[in-house]
Amino acid sequence: MNAMKSAAAFLSSCALELLFQMISLLALVPGFSMGSLARQVRGRVKGSDSIESIQPSNPSCRGDLLFFCSSAGEFEQARPIIDRLSGRLDLDPIILFLSRSGLEYIRARGENVRAALAPPDTLWRWRRFDSCHRIRGAIVIRHEWWPSFLNVFGRNRPLLLIDAGRPAGSPESKIRNLGRGYLARHFTKICTVDESSAEFFSKNFHIDPTRILSTGDTKHDRVMDRARTTRISDSLRAKVQKFAGGRKILVAGSIYAADIELLTSAWRTNPDLQRSWVIVAVPHNINDKTARNLQAIIDQADCDFLLLCQIGILAELYSLADVAWVGGACHHKVHNVLEPASHGTRLACGVKFRNSPEAVQMVGEGILQAIATPDQLAKWLIAAKTETTSPVQAIASPSHSFVVARTGAAEKICVLLERCLAAPEGP
Repeated sequence: MNAMKSAAAFLSSCALELLFQMISLLALVPGFSMGSLARQVRGRVKGSDSIESIQPSNPSCRGDLLFFCSSAGEFEQARPIIDRLSGRLDLDPIILFLSRSGLEYIRARGENVRAALAPPDTLWRWRRFDSCHRIRGAIVIRHEWWPSFLNVFGRNRPLLLIDAGRPAGSPESKIRNLGRGYLARHFTKICTVDESSAEFFSKNFHIDPTRILSTGDTKHDRVMDRARTTRISDSLRAKVQKFAGGRKILVAGSIYAADIELLTSAWRTNPDLQRSWVIVAVPHNINDKTARNLQAIIDQADCDFLLLCQIGILAELYSLADVAWVGGACHHKVHNVLEPASHGTRLACGVKFRNSPEAVQMVGEGILQAIATPDQLAKWLIAAKTETTSPVQAIASPSHSFVVARTGAAEKICVLLERCLAAPEGP
């Protein structure tokens, strides 16, 4: 069986290496060199973004614990594990990202962790990387099931898949599940977000049920950890409070043009909102071009609207909000509803929220308001204006309670990992 796995990983390695080299050559061609795909391959095998830049762990610690993340969201899911194990296992974390945006995210936030872009999934690159470090175990967060990575790091040490759910895209497809099941069986333990996902892995991927544990999703632990430790800077607090001038604050997070158009339309047709509310917003895509385009829409609206293009400040802003608007659902899909909920904030979004299981549950329980028209938004804000929320009330609010009830996954995974690492002959 191991020989078959190695052969499959070798063939996959050859195919991916050929594809990577072709794209790398195309990245040198004018016109293609500035594209998103060229940007993703550049610096992946050499330089400060590559795994060759990762320094060895401190000799005084037991070794390294490897985390494989798709992007920033998966890093946030890994963070509760990293934080809880830092003083318990004496292992130094290494973070690998498939997407460049994940690496840029942690650098913008000033995260003090060793991190790099994952190399192309080839046996020889992973073996060379493994030989340079003392990797005692590896954790894949949700998505990155790469044959060669699994082949190298699934041997003689714990390899965990965490926050696993039913796969998107034809989850009942027998052909796809044949390949998915082959890859899933490389993992020592699989931690799923719920019982139905655990049953799916056992039934469709033919995984031994003793290797599957329904732990929940660490993203709930992460948002609560951040809410408990959020300390808004004096300068940001002063800026927002001066702008608000004693009026209520609607914080709009991860917004697009469609969100702005709905919000500003409500202001134009309701003078009471203009007198009583201000909007403080952070766009989903934070760059100069996006900022200019969104600001042009704002400048045409008759409302007090402060656009802040800064990474990593949404948690601070939500702690100041009287209500929160979660962007994306006016035109495509809703973004993170859990972060504002962790602060006990009243929540609203557009009507395209069904991509998020948490949003669907919140709407069903009346915790999140799905709003389609400016008039609906105005009525919701007018009703919210008459209600005051103290810090004590926020802690007991429905949105806060919703998140708290779903925490605990991180501790379960940490205990499981400790047990795997303590096993004398491996798991």
